[in-house]
Amino acid sequence: MTKFLLLLLLSFPLAQTVSDNAYTSAEVSAMAGAVVAETGSNWSIFHNPAGITEVDGLQVSLGGGRLYGYEWLPASNLSCTAGTIGFAFQQLETKYSGKTLSKEQTLSIAQGFDLQHDKNSRLAIGYTANFVQWDLGKSAGVSGDGSDGVELGSINSITIDFGVLASLREKYRFGVFLKNINSGALGKGITRQVLPRRINAGITYMPMTGLATSIVSEHLLGRDDMQIKGAVKYTLNPHIKIYVGAQSNPNRFGLGATFTSTNQSISYGLLTHPVLPITHQINIGIIL
Repeated sequence: MTKFLLLLLLSFPLAQTVSDNAYTSAEVSAMAGAVVAETGSNWSIFHNPAGITEVDGLQVSLGGGRLYGYEWLPASNLSCTAGTIGFAFQQLETKYSGKTLSKEQTLSIAQGFDLQHDKNSRLAIGYTANFVQWDLGKSAGVSGDGSDGVELGSINSITIDFGVLASLREKYRFGVFLKNINSGALGKGITRQVLPRRINAGITYMPMTGLATSIVSEHLLGRDDMQIKGAVKYTLNPHIKIYVGAQSNPNRFGLGATFTSTNQSISYGLLTHPVLPITHQINIGIIL
């Protein structure tokens, strides 16, 4: 019973982490979230929608994992980009003994715009509109196991993200990402809680073909602390990319790779934590 109550209490803050998940996708986990200035990909919908302008053709990615390796914290994501438009879906559940204590689902639509693009430089902006829904399971009830509990219902909100991405001569890149610029919140009155708001700003330097190094600062609005993240991406050959990343406050380390064959790819990324177990993520991608 004690464990059940503990998990129920934990479900409240955890249910909101999908709205501010800085490690969506295997590649981003492997790079410890230092991707705001990286070349655009499917994950750009979640981490800098301006990067969608750099995605060619139709790309679809599906993946997920268990946060910190816990079976009761399954997370999944689906993203699709076509031209300068992107669609995505995220889901995080908190489970116990086969019962769902809470479930957060986020449906996103994103779009990127080129403000300037020539052979030497590029400047783009983008936005992501997110519809966030938080479903709560049943209360514990008299029996204490939820079998005779009361349905607690669901609440929802809309948040808007904004991103800027600039590049110069295929060597220098600068990116900024603003999360929840409209201060979207869950609940009303005294129960109203503004969803996390943060700013990511970073630079990426590509000293040679196939090698990219990034450094990013992340600041959660309303708090005084700041995270510094760094990553290295190396294209070993046309079929293999390797990622390494690290962050401070708390200290976390990432590692992973992407294996590509024709128009298909599979990515794996792991991210450590100073206290909790390792998070593993896998993504499968298709380019049409």
